[in-house]
Amino acid sequence: MGPSATMVDVSGPLMERSPLAVRPRHAEGAVRVLLTTFGVFVVLTTVTMIAFLGHAGVRGMRVAGISSLLTGLTWKPEIDEYGGLSLIVGTFTSASGALMFGAVPAVLAAVWLTEFAPPSIKVIERRILEVASSIPSVVYGWLALVYLVPIMYWVAHALRGADAAVTGEGLASASVLLGVMIAPTVMLLSLDALARVPRALRDASAALGASPWQTAFRVSVPYAWRGLLVAIFFGFARAAGETMAVQMVIGGARRLPKDLLFSPTTTISTQIVMDMQEARPGTPQNDVLFSMALILLVVSVVVVIGTRILGKPRHS
Repeated sequence: MGPSATMVDVSGPLMERSPLAVRPRHAEGAVRVLLTTFGVFVVLTTVTMIAFLGHAGVRGMRVAGISSLLTGLTWKPEIDEYGGLSLIVGTFTSASGALMFGAVPAVLAAVWLTEFAPPSIKVIERRILEVASSIPSVVYGWLALVYLVPIMYWVAHALRGADAAVTGEGLASASVLLGVMIAPTVMLLSLDALARVPRALRDASAALGASPWQTAFRVSVPYAWRGLLVAIFFGFARAAGETMAVQMVIGGARRLPKDLLFSPTTTISTQIVMDMQEARPGTPQNDVLFSMALILLVVSVVVVIGTRILGKPRHS
């Protein structure tokens, strides 16, 4: 190009008239306002709910007494006895059992699926897990009531004796049921955690002569342990808050189980469901139920905070 070539300035009015430079500012403003409104609505709704639950829960603790709610053995609202120990023990025991029957096997299955399974099986298995995690809990509960409880009845008498005062309902059935329910979700979260392991680490391990098993449990799992632990914590939180399915198989007895595994008992969420119809607004019974719900909320918040801390990205 010679010195006489004509240079065109495209930064002036020509660019200002370009359709690409014209932005629908009014539409953008409307969308921004709409999104802000939705965000504020969600935050205000959540804060209002927590504030109401905290206010009613504290009022219920004053009525029943914190010591009675945490250590009392008798839960009989009809005679103003609010001992919540059986509810708390049932909640934590069934949720802990769910980790043993569901969360730990789900993590190990995720390791196998990520490190050893053929690619075709990985796709099919993930689709099945996504469907299983979306099944309503009442369906799990009904299937457990029809099939699991009779099996547990047979197991209970096989272990305790034919004449033992045990049933198929109780913490064993609730733990197995909750384990089956949380397993798909825990496994999906575990798969996502293991998928973030860099391929270069696996290749380097194989280049050094490590076997696939050594690579899986000495490279992939240690690298992804934070995400795997978050998945387990999430499963615990879901198991602790489950209601309808557990209500069908735990027996609904308002006491500590006579037999730890094969005797009816209750949990916080199931007892709230059973008593809420008789608890009139403004009554002490209603406030005490909110107190137990507040305890369950505190447990969930602690679990969420734990997952947030453990899920923080690594800093080099």
